[in-house]
Amino acid sequence: MNKALATKLERVEQRSRNDRGAVFNNLGHLVDLDLLRDCYLGLDGAKAVGTDGVTKDEYGKNLEANLRHLLVRIRKGSYHPQVSRIREIPKSDGSMRPLAICCFEDKIVQDAVRRVLERIYEPMFMSSSHGFRPGKSSHTALVALSGSLNDWECGAVLEIDLRKYFNTIPHEPLIRLLKLKIADPKFLWLTIKLLKAPILNEEGTEEVNVIGSPQGSILSPLIANIYLHYVLDIWFSWLNDSEYGGGANMVRYADDVVFTFRGLSQAEAFQKQVTQRLGSFGISINPSKTKAVVWGKREAQRRERLGTRMPTFTFLGFLHVWGTSIQRKTGQRFWRVKRRTCPLRLRKKVADIKSYIKKHRHARDLLPRIVRIIRGYLNYFAINDNEKKINQFVQSIRRYLFKYLNRRSQRRSLTWARFSEVLEFVGFPKAKVLHNLFFDSRSYKGCR
Repeated sequence: MNKALATKLERVEQRSRNDRGAVFNNLGHLVDLDLLRDCYLGLDGAKAVGTDGVTKDEYGKNLEANLRHLLVRIRKGSYHPQVSRIREIPKSDGSMRPLAICCFEDKIVQDAVRRVLERIYEPMFMSSSHGFRPGKSSHTALVALSGSLNDWECGAVLEIDLRKYFNTIPHEPLIRLLKLKIADPKFLWLTIKLLKAPILNEEGTEEVNVIGSPQGSILSPLIANIYLHYVLDIWFSWLNDSEYGGGANMVRYADDVVFTFRGLSQAEAFQKQVTQRLGSFGISINPSKTKAVVWGKREAQRRERLGTRMPTFTFLGFLHVWGTSIQRKTGQRFWRVKRRTCPLRLRKKVADIKSYIKKHRHARDLLPRIVRIIRGYLNYFAINDNEKKINQFVQSIRRYLFKYLNRRSQRRSLTWARFSEVLEFVGFPKAKVLHNLFFDSRSYKGCR
């Protein structure tokens, strides 16, 4: 990003940070040739192409002319997004997640609008929000949750699941909320155009998107954060101060949300409140995946005396359980929250990789591809307390590779020793902890 462009965006962010009531009425000039070019350079050319079949390389053959023509259409208001096709991918629970595959030029515009909106809203977002934000991640969400779960005041956890949140965000209330900060009619209209971009339905006919911000769009995660910021985050912060005396906490990663309370009765009462609150803004909760459970150190110690197991819950693909650790300096035993890979998610991932190995066992690039898949998996799941599960994952993949590579012909071509040498040569990952979230967490001080 060039210096002039960065300076203009920084001014917007600084104004939003210094004046929470600021309304922005002149944003159109930020979407210029420099911003569009920077967005083009930052996009991944390996992603699936849209309905027009244009790739990043093809668009870049006449880049400056294409960007100038695009900018003229944006400024005149004659730019209209092309139709997106919907591709459904399976989720770990067996359901399907629809993803919108947009045309490359539309991705450039989406990214440009996202960068401007992000400078306005990022200073406003609350610390409890972690999804799709600069400097935040699922791991920061887990660290923040550790602080609440390990607190002596924590007595219950409420895990809520928003039913198809991205695809059910109602447009009218969302647009009203956007108008609270954006008074530039042309920029607002450009954002609305991207929100309502046409899609191909199941019958293969084109229709305008009248509800939701389909996943797969570059703009979609920020739109989802903006809506929940007003609908949930601000409201919960006020409710926490007024009704719970600051004793409740929330951690949100996009549409995955966990609340902690002092007692189970508070959690169950809040579950009714939040269901009604979200429902009034067009968002529904999946009752089968929403539950309040007793939690906390006191409860863990009580159940240990009784010989009964503590309840568990899942957040961001990790099963949260209670366990004990030993303080090295004093030898003192203490209770704390531990995390394991969700068993359902682990089985699904192993099964998917097994099918891939079986199908592509003759491909020359099979091993490098599998190595990349495993490294990506470990970058997320290789956290402290999860050594057993990540080792189970890595060893399962090793066994399936050995099995199907030896089935490429009628004769067995690899011994285990030779196979191990090959894996060593291609840099097959080892199961080891990459992120020690426990010691990164401030809650560690409270556990000693």
